[in-house]
Amino acid sequence: MLTNIKGTHVHFNLTPTIIYKPKDLTDDLREYRKDIYQQKKVDAARLERLLSPILTHEHRQKIQRRLNASESIKNIT
Repeated sequence: MLTNIKGTHVHFNLTPTIIYKPKDLTDDLREYRKDIYQQKKVDAARLERLLSPILTHEHRQKIQRRLNASESIKNIT
């Protein structure tokens, strides 16, 4: 239960900036996203195989979420 939240406001930009991808990079970016997705699937399967005898399904999901969050942070920086 959330209580005592004061002064929290979200402001949206009313004039957003649109950034277009360069045409020559479109195919490269698409392939890069496919590679990342496939690698995440392989990693998830390996994690499941290694940890299933040790941890419950709930705990494995929690570890996977933490790993994905740390990878997202690495990709941003």
